[in-house]
Amino acid sequence: MRPMNNIIWMVFISVLLLAPAAGYAEHDSFGKMGVVPPKISQSAPDFLVRNLKGKMVKLSDFKGKVLLLNFWATWCGACREEMASMQNLHTSLQAEGVEVLAVSIDRWNEDRIQEYVKVNNYTFSVLLDQDQKVRKQYHVMGLPTSYLIDGEGKIRGYASGARAWDSPDSQDLFLSLKDDGSSNDLPVERFSMRVD
Repeated sequence: MRPMNNIIWMVFISVLLLAPAAGYAEHDSFGKMGVVPPKISQSAPDFLVRNLKGKMVKLSDFKGKVLLLNFWATWCGACREEMASMQNLHTSLQAEGVEVLAVSIDRWNEDRIQEYVKVNNYTFSVLLDQDQKVRKQYHVMGLPTSYLIDGEGKIRGYASGARAWDSPDSQDLFLSLKDDGSSNDLPVERFSMRVD
């Protein structure tokens, strides 16, 4: 072969070898955070609940934002452990279009929820699911449970148990879900190609 053909061929082989590593960067963040991507892309079920200020809130009100939808309760120790990291995530990435929605499934103690949020200076949205309809819509069996939802309202991942939501891997994960038309926004099918 001619030298120019050899160079072109080596570039082609290099691109083939490096492309899979670049294409699975977000998959790595999912794995590091213990977030399980869905096998099939689906829209997050919409719901209507009251927030701590008494205002009715729908999930669809947050269309265009990347969401951490977290189910928790004041009596859940693991839930309380991860709340500070959720606040840090909220503070760090809210300007980037990332929102934290913490859905309390406490049945009666609204005053206890209000006090807990106030004492800890949490500024993210806390929603009340006292009849647990939303918990059932999302098939939440244990706490804490979190869903990652992209700007188009699609569920992109699920996590059971507490996480460090303010870690660099977590921030990379949420930024990769932004619907800004960049190359970081990979379709969910790329995430579902994993080894079980």
